[in-house]
Amino acid sequence: MFVLVVDMSVTTISLSKIADDLSITLRSVAWVVIISSLTMCGVMLPMGRLADVIGRKKFHIIGLIIFTVGCFLTGLSTSLPFLLFGRFVMAFGSAICQAVAFAIIIGVFPDRQRGKALGIITTTVGLAGIVGPLMSGLLIPVIDWRGMFLLLGFSSIISLTFAYFILDEKVIGIGGNQSILKYDWIGAILSALFFVMLIVAISNPFSIPWISLVYFGIVLVILGCLGTLIFWELRTSAPMIDVRIFLNATFSWSTSVRLLAFTGNSAVFFLMPIFVQSFLGLSPMYAGFTLFSTSAGIAISSLFSGRLSDKHGFNVFVVSGITLTLVTGVLFAQVDGNTDLRFLISMLFFNGIGMGLWMAPNMTATLGTVSRNSHATFSALLNLIRNIGTAIGQALATAVITGVMLVKGAEVELHNLAQQSTPLVQDSFLLGWKLAYWLLAVVMFLALFSALVLMLKTRNIKVSN
Repeated sequence: MFVLVVDMSVTTISLSKIADDLSITLRSVAWVVIISSLTMCGVMLPMGRLADVIGRKKFHIIGLIIFTVGCFLTGLSTSLPFLLFGRFVMAFGSAICQAVAFAIIIGVFPDRQRGKALGIITTTVGLAGIVGPLMSGLLIPVIDWRGMFLLLGFSSIISLTFAYFILDEKVIGIGGNQSILKYDWIGAILSALFFVMLIVAISNPFSIPWISLVYFGIVLVILGCLGTLIFWELRTSAPMIDVRIFLNATFSWSTSVRLLAFTGNSAVFFLMPIFVQSFLGLSPMYAGFTLFSTSAGIAISSLFSGRLSDKHGFNVFVVSGITLTLVTGVLFAQVDGNTDLRFLISMLFFNGIGMGLWMAPNMTATLGTVSRNSHATFSALLNLIRNIGTAIGQALATAVITGVMLVKGAEVELHNLAQQSTPLVQDSFLLGWKLAYWLLAVVMFLALFSALVLMLKTRNIKVSN
């Protein structure tokens, strides 16, 4: 998990350097992130279910091998297509590992300590988020972005070695006790098509006119895949995921909170490094410090939020965390070229505190409604929801900023943004920035509304029983 999260930090902070090296625009460099999101959204859920069928240890090791190969492909890339292929391989391996990692860690703890286990995961994510930006900010100027991905490859070899010798299938939970012949291949294909087409429709990377037969056809395909998936899962004897679980109020509202919250807060990790490096013209080291503050907040608050949610319930932590994240999001909408960098870093820290408060308790609420023998499947679903929310938020933010700049006649290459002295370019970017953050603040408000509904419906429920 530590290596996988460091990968996200390295990728985000490398975007400006990649754009500079390959001479591509904001819309083009966003594909480095979008291709990963599309891949993970497509294969995450099928991989989670497959792990419950063939065994979690061997599946985790397979994922690490694929991820390692992807790291070296990315580090050796010399063009955008080669780079995107490497990112695709990395994302495929990462999806397998993330689908299993939560289930492996939760499987070691009793149900009454589920929040503690999830808090450990969140803290690990936060610590990796601290190390990743700092390491990237210090090393990218020295070994370049390609060297960072090669370094990730060697790090994942160490993780692979540990996984092979340390993980014990008997200890980490149920898995490998079912026949592969019973695997729901039809459900896997339908879910992959649905989630990939959904992200494509929202991000619209091919610039298809919104009002056109082609776009209307894509929407019809999405609805058709969803309807067919639900129909099939309700009738097959061994479904990939029992969709009836969404009738459970705790499960449905907690997953809604997770989707909306990750959508509303996605721009922090995507736009902030671009703002610091490409707009303010600062070095990757400063971009690393901005993301360091958010991850530090996550690591600190998740140290106690998961443990305390086992004793006091999840509601108070989810509502307070979402509220703090919403407030910081509104403040980000006020940022411009005159904003004190110390103030920005402080707001990012409190944003991380908010995320750490709600993430582990929210996962506790969701996984408390499913059985242990399905933990890999639903752990994959939780990661899938996070990736979908992040992809949607990044696509919305990118569309707003590039759309505003295009309308204003100020679309420029990302790496040239800091060198543009014309008020038109600067003002267009800032206007797009503010509109993007206000839009995402509305999404975060919907997450808060969902959290309050969840509180009303589950105030007398203990999820760790």
